[in-house]
Amino acid sequence: MKNFLSIGLVMIALLAFNPFLSAQSKSGYISIDEVVQLMPEYKKSMADIAQFDSALQINYGETLKELNRQDSIFKADSVKMGNAVKIANKEKMKKLLVELQGFEQSYQQQMQQKQEELMAPVAQKANQLISEVAKANGYTYVFRKEALVVSPEGDDILPLVKKKLAASAVVPKTPAK
Repeated sequence: MKNFLSIGLVMIALLAFNPFLSAQSKSGYISIDEVVQLMPEYKKSMADIAQFDSALQINYGETLKELNRQDSIFKADSVKMGNAVKIANKEKMKKLLVELQGFEQSYQQQMQQKQEELMAPVAQKANQLISEVAKANGYTYVFRKEALVVSPEGDDILPLVKKKLAASAVVPKTPAK
């Protein structure tokens, strides 16, 4: 009888303290990209990226314009130029041409670096927001929607995140004195 009672108590303890049996896990999914695009910081970051892109494009255009100008001058005046002047002008144009050829690779690297610099804090804030919403609504697991091929049933928590974003966007007005 004593063994039976001991085994019974152990079974009850195992059932009571087993997190898989005692608590129902609630799972959901969300598109992080959609959350990021809803955030006000995203719009500012995209505007900054566009401005940076524009500055790079202007720099490229000015370099190309300068190369074309020097080429036109060289073609028009090369007959009158001395050998040393011709070599110096050709070197200037070669330098500009190398700049233009390296622009594409440099452009891609600079744009990627700028995007990472500006978007990393936005993505981090989006992940934090998702965690807060999941915790507040009792979600044990939240999966990235884009990564799922097959998944168990769950809830799309995007509407809950939108609701929290909308609530945090409303700033209470202080009464005028």
